[in-house]
Amino acid sequence: MRSHRHPESPENEAAATIVSFQSTGDFEEQAALLDGWNQGYAQLSSGCFKGYVSEMRFDDLHLFLEYSSQSLFQSGQLADDVIAVGVPLRFSSNGLFCGTACSHQSMHIFSGKNGFEFFSPMQLLMGGMVVKRSQLEPWLSEQDIDIINSKTQQTRLMPLEMHKAQSVRAFMTGAFDMVNQTPQLLHQANARHSLTKTVMSLLAEALIDNTPTLEAKPSSLKCWKIINDTRELVQQHADSPLSVADVCNVLGISRRTLQYCFQNWLDTNPVTYLRAERLNGVRRMLRTTHSVTEAAAHWGFWHFGHFSQEYKKMFGELPSVTYKRLHGIH
Repeated sequence: MRSHRHPESPENEAAATIVSFQSTGDFEEQAALLDGWNQGYAQLSSGCFKGYVSEMRFDDLHLFLEYSSQSLFQSGQLADDVIAVGVPLRFSSNGLFCGTACSHQSMHIFSGKNGFEFFSPMQLLMGGMVVKRSQLEPWLSEQDIDIINSKTQQTRLMPLEMHKAQSVRAFMTGAFDMVNQTPQLLHQANARHSLTKTVMSLLAEALIDNTPTLEAKPSSLKCWKIINDTRELVQQHADSPLSVADVCNVLGISRRTLQYCFQNWLDTNPVTYLRAERLNGVRRMLRTTHSVTEAAAHWGFWHFGHFSQEYKKMFGELPSVTYKRLHGIH
């Protein structure tokens, strides 16, 4: 077993950042690797066990990847003050979580007062995000807080729309790849803030349904004002990315209202619009940044491969080409 810890950042001594990788050949040993989960494992399939847990911890945020080669019966229970979710990134067959069959479009809600039981399949790679409820609340409206609390009081499987499941999987794999390749990223306070903001936005988008409800639809005049106000808000924060939660909180509107305005008047959604603004932010930052990776992380792009594709689609060239041209590198 091995582990690595980054030292505290000189920019923020209170923010101890821990990045670790621990591998093991014993399933009972692996059950104890996730602190605070109170887990017990029993192996169900035959053969030698191989597993690992890769983690990032800072500012009460906990991200992890857990791999287990054999089928297991897992049980555990978390503290009441945390929200913990998991998305299968890779597995050989469907498992059973709290009595429901798993799929690639299922989000596991591990938090809740009743604990969890998981018949996990062989060759499972699970990506997990754990935050304190009090840590997530400042990023949400009061309405969103009520929705998320209601959905995370009991352990269960929650179906995800395909694009939401893909977003979470891409983030989990991409963030660990970027930090492993550029570990100094998390020594920077703005990169840690960006990563935290991305996690909070992903959790909110995954857990909150944006489909229309019976709430009154805004008029065309109000929609146009909301769109213009959103644009002005983005321009006022030209050096940092805004999330859907940021926009809703400042404008005092619900996610559904913002979704309705953009979908019905611009034929897009707020997430897509804000992503386009973030790509433009990266392009501006490439003039002064030390690397493309640093600019991508600052603007909340934590899967470098997907970011490069999106950047090229938007601007017609890879970000590395832009960077070299702006810095006179041949």
